[in-house]
Amino acid sequence: MLLSLFFISCGETPTRVVFRGGTEYMPLLDSRVLRYRQKGNGETSEYTLTLKYIGGRAWKVYTVKDENIPYGELEFSSNGTIVEAATQMSLTSLESRNTVGAFNQVWVDEGADVDSVWYDEQTGTETVVAGFERVTVPAGTFDECLKTVTTPLPEIADSIEARYQRGDSNEQLYLKEKEVVDWQTVRWFAAGVGLVKEQVGPLGDIKIVRELIAVEAEGAGLVDSTQLKSNIEAPKIRPKQSLESEEDSPEETPTDEPQTNE
Repeated sequence: MLLSLFFISCGETPTRVVFRGGTEYMPLLDSRVLRYRQKGNGETSEYTLTLKYIGGRAWKVYTVKDENIPYGELEFSSNGTIVEAATQMSLTSLESRNTVGAFNQVWVDEGADVDSVWYDEQTGTETVVAGFERVTVPAGTFDECLKTVTTPLPEIADSIEARYQRGDSNEQLYLKEKEVVDWQTVRWFAAGVGLVKEQVGPLGDIKIVRELIAVEAEGAGLVDSTQLKSNIEAPKIRPKQSLESEEDSPEETPTDEPQTNE
């Protein structure tokens, strides 16, 4: 009997456990697909972010499969309050790019109050929670979007100059870093959706705009105490219009009248 159970268990396909991560304003789910449009330098392009859960419990980690993504390789990790992005590309850096394997930057901190500030050492930036705003993008209009403004620290200019003088950066990189040393990144995150808009450029001069076109796949994932088989179909996406106009369906009123059999 034990031998037969051994052979049965060996023949079973392991169940893939997928966990829900992220925060209210930046949900992270396995197989979630977001499509964006980017405008900048007189050109328009589209790119897609496809998330995949790769592990972690206290901090859940999701890689991002990219199609024309402007960030380079991208990975998100979250403890349920903070969502941090790790990328191979960064407009700014306080350290030599030759010594940094990835640039980590907090995108969302839902424990931070409005007007709170956090600092990211590797990118040499500070981020301010600027409040909540209504945002309209190709995917629709979203109310009460969390707005953050990320700005390079003043020390960035000195760091760029020092790296160039030491020979840590070539002239092409040096000129590019000098160009973007005062660029801000403004992001808007919609509850239950994530990043819906991002604009980059000097104060008062927008160079790049990225906007959400559609959530092409909602994705899947359950809380830590529940297992999810990989063949379970992801939730269906409902049109935004139906969510806004949706009214609570009337509940059936229970009756105390006894039922009679005829």
